[in-house]
Amino acid sequence: MLVAVAILFLARDVVATWEMGDPDDQMRLLQVRDWVAGQSWWDITQYRMNAPDGGDMHWSRLVDVPLALVIVAATPFLGQATAEQLAATAVPLMTLAAAMFFYALGARRLFGPLTATVATALILTLTSFVVQMVPMRIDHHGWQLVCFLAALWALFNRQGSLRSAAVLGLSCALWIEISVEGLPFVALILGVSGLGWIVPSMASSRERNNQFPIALLWTWIGTFTLFCITESWGSPNFCDALSPVHIAALGAMATIIMAGTLLQRAGPSIGTTFLRFGICCAAATVGLATLFAMAPQCVGYAFSSLNPLVREYWFNRVPEGLPLWAGPLDVAVQAYAYMASGVIALAYLSLHNKQLTKSDILRLLLLYAGAWAIGVFVSRTSVYAMSVANLLLAAMVVDIFISSARHRSLLARIGMRIFALLLAMPILPAQALINRVNAVEARADPVSDMLNHKFQKQLMACQKSSAVAALSELPSAAIMAGLDTNPAILLFTRHSVVASGHHRNTAAMSDVMRTFTGKTDQAARIIIARNIRFVVICDGSYELLLYARKAPEGMLARLRAGNVPNWLQRKSDIGPFQIFEVNHGKLPPEILPS
Repeated sequence: MLVAVAILFLARDVVATWEMGDPDDQMRLLQVRDWVAGQSWWDITQYRMNAPDGGDMHWSRLVDVPLALVIVAATPFLGQATAEQLAATAVPLMTLAAAMFFYALGARRLFGPLTATVATALILTLTSFVVQMVPMRIDHHGWQLVCFLAALWALFNRQGSLRSAAVLGLSCALWIEISVEGLPFVALILGVSGLGWIVPSMASSRERNNQFPIALLWTWIGTFTLFCITESWGSPNFCDALSPVHIAALGAMATIIMAGTLLQRAGPSIGTTFLRFGICCAAATVGLATLFAMAPQCVGYAFSSLNPLVREYWFNRVPEGLPLWAGPLDVAVQAYAYMASGVIALAYLSLHNKQLTKSDILRLLLLYAGAWAIGVFVSRTSVYAMSVANLLLAAMVVDIFISSARHRSLLARIGMRIFALLLAMPILPAQALINRVNAVEARADPVSDMLNHKFQKQLMACQKSSAVAALSELPSAAIMAGLDTNPAILLFTRHSVVASGHHRNTAAMSDVMRTFTGKTDQAARIIIARNIRFVVICDGSYELLLYARKAPEGMLARLRAGNVPNWLQRKSDIGPFQIFEVNHGKLPPEILPS
């Protein structure tokens, strides 16, 4: 509660001015608003986008539920606008409370209550963790962290109780339902659990008989139940959301593993490690075969079929989806700092910590290595590995503080403790390095640095909710604007747009890109087909800056140079936005539909 009060104080201006985290948060609130207004639970289409069909979304309804509950309960007392503001403030903090709760439980289970307190305090210094659960951040990433931490707590139950197995399975199921991005981590966590069933030395006798098969069974039961609650069986199979394909593959694997468990219990003579390993291999083979048979397009890279234009202008500029080495320097440096510090902490604990069993150490090593293997290739998922690293660092700090008390030398005690604290917060030296690099670059190219600061001011102006809301001065119409601006236009006005940065609408996304980067005739054709009345641009947009730089002869570059085609009429600016109205009577006759 103290943390929540502190965060609320720091975020008071963000809440007051409706500065949401990013376009995904805006789209989430819009989805909840439409549902509260009467749109079907089963229908998550955004009908003011990509007319006349609407924009197809792939998000789970489950994340909408807590937001909708707060809005519905508070609207009679506060009005809808304030109720939405309350929901967007309170629900992320509730998510943070749940994440801290499960993190503390997992730390206590492994290292005891003192380490649990230190670890839960230290995790609040991890920016990439906390930023997912601050006011106005209502996307699903915070709930994914909660699922991961609940699964982590259940995974390290040394008694192997059925309750922990159920928690492990249901956490994995909920994670997959919220986002199939969690599938690699679910495979990793269940794989580590499965080693306790395959190899006796990896777990207690009760655990190897119970936890993994029961956890996998509950994963399948959970995904089946959640799919029935949130999805329609008649909908097409998409690879980007939980579908009957995933449920069928999980069901096949769970059936084989449960059958193997019954074989194991039939008699100790056949309950060998080799047999259990063979059963797991058979389950994996059948699961993959099911996936290949039902949806071969879902095997492999999820975004391999993206339109090349969409890949170039959208996917490749979303840093959180790129590998660490291809993204921003600050993200990579912080991640690698935690990676190295975590390795040191795990090595230290392996040698000095008496609470960890050999099984615990091996599991932590596999989980840590696997989480980093995933996180390095998709930078936004590195937060899971950093969360594990923080847990290891907290345990090392506590161990060093306790052991340092045995030294007679005051300098030795102080030195050991300072070293432990510095190592426990790798974000500090990482940030110092980032600041140093930025300062060197600024001195080397002061003109570029000055232009960058100017652009940052323009960027903040373009993202202000009040500036977007001012577009309501225009008569309600279809607007052609950038993908990153369109969710805010939908949220704060009654206009309709062509597309947002959500990959199922690849054709509509491509139309936005071809309008701004293509010749004026191509832009005119798309504007006619989309029945666009206004073209809206803003100088403080990374997206539009990219279009102008990569297509210097495109329509956007021509508009910025003042070369406006005669079928567009420049209107008065609204805040930072430049407005152009389409004059359909002056469109070239040769491009008009017959």
